[in-house]
This record gives sequence, C-alpha cells and structure tokens, in this order.
Amino acid sequence: MKPLLTLIGVMGAALLTVTACNRTAPEAMRQVGHSEAHDEAHAVADHADDSVKLNADAQRRIGLRAVVAEVQAVETMLTTTGELNANADQVAHVGTRLPGRALRVAKSVGDRVKSGEVLAVIESIELGEAQSVFLEAQAKHDLALTVYARKQNLFRDELTAEKEVQEAESQLRLAKIEQEKAENQLKLFGYTTGRIRKLARDRQLDPTVPILAPISGVITERHLTVGEMVDLKTGSPSFVILDTSQLWANANLYERDLAGVKVNQSAVVTVAAYPGRTFRGRVSLISPELDPKTRTAHARIVVANPDDLLKPRMFATVRISTGARQSLAVPATAVQQEKEASFVFVQTGPETFERRNVEVGAKSGSLIPIQAGIRPGDQVVADGGFTLKSEALKESFGEHGH
Repeated sequence: MKPLLTLIGVMGAALLTVTACNRTAPEAMRQVGHSEAHDEAHAVADHADDSVKLNADAQRRIGLRAVVAEVQAVETMLTTTGELNANADQVAHVGTRLPGRALRVAKSVGDRVKSGEVLAVIESIELGEAQSVFLEAQAKHDLALTVYARKQNLFRDELTAEKEVQEAESQLRLAKIEQEKAENQLKLFGYTTGRIRKLARDRQLDPTVPILAPISGVITERHLTVGEMVDLKTGSPSFVILDTSQLWANANLYERDLAGVKVNQSAVVTVAAYPGRTFRGRVSLISPELDPKTRTAHARIVVANPDDLLKPRMFATVRISTGARQSLAVPATAVQQEKEASFVFVQTGPETFERRNVEVGAKSGSLIPIQAGIRPGDQVVADGGFTLKSEALKESFGEHGH
C-alpha cells in the first residue's frame, strides 16, 4: 500500500506543478508585453522631446526667424588673461616751478578735472620779484621807444646827428630784449599771455599763480595742503592726474602664441565686474623678451574706457583677433544652453522644429562656429529659439503626465 500511496503523491505534485506553470506563463507573457510597450512609448516620447510643432501664426507672433547654416569666414581668437593698468602715456605729474606757500587747494584725490582747470593756488615771493622785473623792463622799453621816436624827429628836422638816432635805436633793441626775457620768465612760472597783458596794463603785483591741470582726467594723488610750503628740491609732484578714457591691458602670451599675435590686431577685453559687457581695444606693443620666471611675454592692449567702468589693477580676460578661417557657423543667438549641453533648433518642416545638440567653438563677434551636430544648408532658428525651448518643455511635461 505504501508504494501505491507514494506514486499517487508524486503524480499529484506533478499535476499541480503543470497547472501552476500554465497559469504563470500568460502572466509572464503579459508582463513582457507591457515592458516592451513601455519601452516603445518611451522611445516615442524621447523622439517627441526633440521635436516641437509651432503653427505659422505663433511663429509670426514670436518673430521666429530661421537662417541657413553655411560655411563662412570666422574670426579666430586667442583667449588669454591679463591685468589692467594705467596708460602711462596719459598720466600727468603736476607741480609748479615756483617755491612758495599753498594759498588754496581746490581739488582732491578722486576728483575729475578738465584740462586748464585750477588745482591749487601758490603764493610766491619769487613770483612777485619776477613781476617787478617785468614792469621795470617794460618801463625801460617804453622810455627807450620814446627816446628813439624823438631822435628820429630831430634827425628829420636836421637838429641832431644820425649817430644819436642809431644809439637810441640800439638802446631800444636792448630794452626790447630785457622785456622779452622778463616776460618769458613769467611764462616759465605759469603766467598766461592774458595775465601778462593784464599785469602790463594794470601794473599791479599779484604774487599768486595757479597750478593748472594739463590734461583731463581723475586725480589719483595729491601731495599738497593749504599753508604747506612747496619745496622744489624734493621733485615730487603736487598732483597726479590719470586720463582714464583709455587703459592698458597687459595680456599674457605663451611662446606658442607669439607667432599669431601682431601689433594693431583688434582685441576684446572682459572683466568679472561687468559680465556680458565687452571693451574693445588694439594691440599696441609686444614685449621684446620673455619673463624668465613665467616664460611669457606681454601684449599691451590699449582699451577704450568711455564710461570709466574699468579700473587699474582689475584682472581681465583678453581675446585677440589673430585672423580668420572658414568654418560652419550660425548666429550666436541661435545657440542655447541647457546645463553643459549646447543645442540649436533646426526647421524640418513649415511648422516642425527639431532640437539638435551641437559642439561649438569660441564665439567670434556675432557668430559661433559649429564643429558637429548640424550640416551646411540646415535651416537653423536664429530668433525665437527660447520660445521653442519652452514649448518643448511643456510637451515633455505633458507626456510624463500621461
């Protein structure tokens, strides 16, 4: 009996196993089918994420514009770092040729001044003495002129000898020389022609002289206070004025870069303080030797600074135009960023636009070279791409919502 019961048990177990397998198989098939359908749906969605539809009316509303991607001459740029410095050709060290005392100081550090503007007024004993010498020389000249004129009249009336006329003329000539000498001394002390004429007319001593700004710019140093005596022996200036309308950007050049950089090449300077703002300049000098420590040379870029935004000692990024090369390029407005990826939208139909990831080169003016991702002849969206990007995101969210 035991063998019979054992056989029945084994057969029953086998029957249950077969039944279970028959029930499980359809479920497994259904699961596999669902997985394949899910993957296929995702594939369709991923493809849909790359394409956006926008009707003609919507395109007109957003001002969408597509251009043909084509190979064209693209400016090549060398990008390097540098530092901004004062333009040494536009710095004035201002002082006076007169010893004296500061009677008034009109300007201080940070003040912006114009050429010819009064910086300070100096009172000088030496200037008073120079004015006296000038007035004395003028009086002698006037007297000599009167004597010469009288001698000429007497000679015409045959009342004096020609020798006396010649002597009077010689004295007039000497008096004229002394007058000019005294006048030139006043000019050396800072007297203008207008002030000299006023002194000659009014004959009033004025031992003060202004210190005038020789250039327009910003006062960066002042070494003079009211009541201070001006000591010419030190040789230090009373004021230092910097014309900040132009600065120098000293850009670092490695040996491998030297062959491509030339004087008069254009350059663009950017600084961290003003992101997105560019300042244009031109290469004016390349240093004749390398720094033995850094193994670099310097390219001096004269940079326009019309708004006075740039400051000496700022660090800068410098991009020097070193020529041009043929490259597939699109307008810079066509290229968009998403995290680390760059992409453009290519128009594939009247109302269809496809997103294409691209590899880009360095921006050159209004163009960006495209190294991979599109081909010449593709219709690339130059304006309106941001709206297409937003529409693509909406469609993506909608699909995930299903």
